[in-house]
Amino acid sequence: MAQNDPGSGNLMDEFEEAFQSCLLSLTKQEPNSGTNKEEIELEVQKTTNRFIDVARQMEAFFLQKRFLVSTLKPYMLIKDENQDLSIEIQRKEALLQKHYNRLEEWKACLSDIQQGVHNRPTPPINPGMLQGPSGMQQPMGGGVPPRPGLMPGMPPGGMSPVGPMPPGQQHMLQAQQMQQLRMMGKLPPK
Repeated sequence: MAQNDPGSGNLMDEFEEAFQSCLLSLTKQEPNSGTNKEEIELEVQKTTNRFIDVARQMEAFFLQKRFLVSTLKPYMLIKDENQDLSIEIQRKEALLQKHYNRLEEWKACLSDIQQGVHNRPTPPINPGMLQGPSGMQQPMGGGVPPRPGLMPGMPPGGMSPVGPMPPGQQHMLQAQQMQQLRMMGKLPPK
């Protein structure tokens, strides 16, 4: 067996042996060997405690070495911290760039959609008349006021900024928007 002295150089071997014996005691399958459950539990407890003790010794050894490095060569700690920070900055910059690219794609998509909405011809609207749910022109102020989103050709949010859109044009606009989103990779192809 190796010595318990952390400076002996055998601490790593001792740690490996303790780990192997811990695994062996946990994984061996000898139900007919004549050992009872209490003996198996005792062996598992013993090997696990040994593994934990050696792990603590290793931790103390590395903490001592880290302390020596920090006192004798403090620039090494600063160098390590700088390296960690620069890696973190690079990771975050890449993430920001990814978000900026996606934002530009969405801006282009929205501007294309808005240009398509503003460039189509609009039918003349009589300000005193509204198109009712049946498609007939009704005077404003008479009867029950129409609810937004129930008029044909209107978006659920209310009045369209360019007036009511015939169902054929609405379908064409939706098809164009879907095609643009597919071209940008936002929707799967048909």
